[in-house]
Amino acid sequence: MGSTLVGIIGALLILLVIYDAIRTTLSVSSSGGPLTNRLVSGLWFLLLNIHRRRKSHAMLSSVGPWITVTLLLTWFFVAWLGWFLLFCSSPQAVVVSTSKATASVMERAYYTGYTLTTLGYGDFVAGNDTWRLPPVLAAANGFFLFTLSITYVLNIITNVIQKRQASLTISAMGEDPQQILAATHSGGEYTTLISQLQTLQSSITTLGQQHLAYPILHYYHSEARSKAFSLAIATLYQAINVACFASTQLEDTSLEQLLITRKTIEQFLDTLDSAFINPSQQLPDIPVLNGYADLPRIGKSNTEIHDYLASLPYQTLLVAYVHKDGWQWQDVWQSTNNSHT
Repeated sequence: MGSTLVGIIGALLILLVIYDAIRTTLSVSSSGGPLTNRLVSGLWFLLLNIHRRRKSHAMLSSVGPWITVTLLLTWFFVAWLGWFLLFCSSPQAVVVSTSKATASVMERAYYTGYTLTTLGYGDFVAGNDTWRLPPVLAAANGFFLFTLSITYVLNIITNVIQKRQASLTISAMGEDPQQILAATHSGGEYTTLISQLQTLQSSITTLGQQHLAYPILHYYHSEARSKAFSLAIATLYQAINVACFASTQLEDTSLEQLLITRKTIEQFLDTLDSAFINPSQQLPDIPVLNGYADLPRIGKSNTEIHDYLASLPYQTLLVAYVHKDGWQWQDVWQSTNNSHT
């Protein structure tokens, strides 16, 4: 037993899991570590394809917690494997504490496990002074991963709640763009909509940064339409653009507030573009719009509103976000009562 190559492979695995955990949990400007990205995106891709065949939002809504648990177990397993290989690289790395006999492979696996979990039973020890420091580092590594994991999970839970709160706030205004405009038009001045948007702007900005800091947050799917942030943000974006483009009664300050919120949503989408989604190659189809021109103080026809919405470049990111979240683009335009998806 003993190989320098085995020790090098073990050390590389240890460095990989430390780098991945730090990049995923502590970096606020990245999309996660290489191990995290490949693991969670691969699992989501597989389950999303199953969902598209069977339309099971209940299945997708359970994926987020299980992906989180799988990620944390993967970190621990890779760390355990790395330290195990390192402790297998020399006969003197692990010996029986009483007889000083060389430990077997299974005994080294057991030793690695209780060292990482900081249990420290003491029935196996380092065989010489050279190997006294690695167990200390292994215990520190295990403590670091456990502490980081618990903190990470708590933050994710808090962020998921904030994400659903923002979705419910938008959904309360209306489940499709026309409903939002009809409920908040204030005689064509949209003061009700603007008052709602002032509280939503900071929430949307915060959620964008949270998605960047906690990339696994992307994979927490909401079974209920009203709690789906992808649908809520896409619906709100359409409503804001219709109000900006077609309303004839907007004051300059009101228009400015609408444009600020639109920019806030676009910045959120830019965050997703760098971490989660690839924009669609073509602008998505906007359905035939009926009734928008009948709203108070709307100065454009349904056709003009349709063509304007169809020309907006950020629609490619929105449709990609909606699809990646397990929903359909037509869900943005149809309320629950009219939806057939």
